[in-house]
Amino acid sequence: MVPVSIKPLDIPKELWMMVDHLFRNAIKQEDIFQQPGLRSEFAEIRDCLDTGIPDSLPGSNHSVAEALLLFLDALPEPVVPYSFYPQCLENCSSASQCEKIISMLPRCHENVFNYLAAFLRELLKNSASNRLDTTIFASLLLKSQKKQDLGEKRKTQEFFHHFLVQGPS
Repeated sequence: MVPVSIKPLDIPKELWMMVDHLFRNAIKQEDIFQQPGLRSEFAEIRDCLDTGIPDSLPGSNHSVAEALLLFLDALPEPVVPYSFYPQCLENCSSASQCEKIISMLPRCHENVFNYLAAFLRELLKNSASNRLDTTIFASLLLKSQKKQDLGEKRKTQEFFHHFLVQGPS
């Protein structure tokens, strides 16, 4: 399990199950979050997540990884709520301000953000083998209600990068 002092019930169980599966089975998986999964496996993964807490999820690691990305993309409100977006962009160059903003999120959102950042920090320790590209997570966790321009995308990546290089203080 991801070494974070967050109890599994403090975050959505579906998220916990996918991250836990990937942490246990895909920490060194080549091209994790870059290769697509199989459509046929998504239905199995979704059904498995909907019916309880199984010992393991069906499908390939790439299918579970893509299911995680789709889950995050489908949230009605991003992990960093829309109302915090302008603040995040304005303060993207200050690690301490970024941490302060995350600490002001609703508790569940803060827990999910910190949990995913801790998971990605663990994956990054194996980036030589898994070739992880974390930029996709910045745009899923912190997004605008309107189309982002290139400058905004860079700022969201800079904001998120603070949590990948050191973690919360």
